[in-house]
Amino acid sequence: MSAITVKEAMKFFYSYGLKWDEKLVQEWMNDPHTKITSNQACEDDLHRFNDWCKWKDTAYEEGIDDQTKIANLLEEINDLKSEISSLKTEQEDLKEQLGIMPF
Repeated sequence: MSAITVKEAMKFFYSYGLKWDEKLVQEWMNDPHTKITSNQACEDDLHRFNDWCKWKDTAYEEGIDDQTKIANLLEEINDLKSEISSLKTEQEDLKEQLGIMPF
């Protein structure tokens, strides 16, 4: 367990204009890979929390097994394929609006 509390961390993050869900901050603090080194929240904690949030539930999250990484990557691939399809549809609609005919 860390030397700072969830409330202290949230207050510090809020001082930088960031509002986070208390449950998410608690999860970060309970993560065994979280390295809180001081007795009070500092800018390094803010950066570590931000990185943790960025990689959480992705294939690049620390401490997950290979099977979970693969599942996360497959999900990301499917999301990207769906986004590509949406963008192609939008592109065709915009071309049609501009009167650009396909070759």
